[in-house]
Order: sequence, then structure tokens, then C-alpha cells
Amino acid sequence: MKAKLLLIAALSATLASCSGGVSTPEALRGTWSDACPNGMIQVDADTLHILYPEKQDFALTASAFDGRTWKASFENGGKKITDVYVFEDNTLRAESVIVDGSTFNSNKLRLTKCG
Repeated sequence: MKAKLLLIAALSATLASCSGGVSTPEALRGTWSDACPNGMIQVDADTLHILYPEKQDFALTASAFDGRTWKASFENGGKKITDVYVFEDNTLRAESVIVDGSTFNSNKLRLTKCG
């Protein structure tokens, strides 16, 4: 399974570099929450949707996945932000947030993919 995820990540990175766009791997796409069916975030190929507590959409400027760690980068209010998540056991765990180069620890909330 790990090898398959690494292959998917490598192919996604290759395709993104060829097309010049951002592409999040299929394994990470979908709605994630700690209390499904109510979603907290929704991940698309090139967009991160915050569903709770306040709905916001962010076009991704980068999406890097090494099979375990996903870094989703976007801009908000002129600030460069990277959300760092750990993907393990089919869950996403918020690890940290990087804002304009400064790293802040996250609440370590574990999210599962909603149906």
C-alpha cells in the first residue's frame, strides 16, 4: 500500500510539473472531518476548502505529498501559508502551519475521510 501511495505521489508531482499547475494526489482528495458527515475541510486537485468553522476557499499555490506528509500552500491576506498534515492509517492529522516562514504547532486533530 505504501509503495502504491508513493507511486501515486510521484506520478502526481510529475503531472503537475508537466502541466504547470497544482495537483493534489487522489488519495487526499475528498471531505475530511473529526465528526463525519459534517466536513471540516474539502480537498480538491487545486483547492483547499475550509468548511468549518467558517467557509473559505483557497486556491493552492503548491501541493507536495511524499506518501506520508502533505504540504498544502496558499495565500491569504497577502500572507504565504502552508498547512502541514501527516497521512497515516487513512487519516489526516494537522501537524503544523507555516505563515510567512514562521512555524506554529497545530492542534494535532486527526481527520477521517467522510463517505
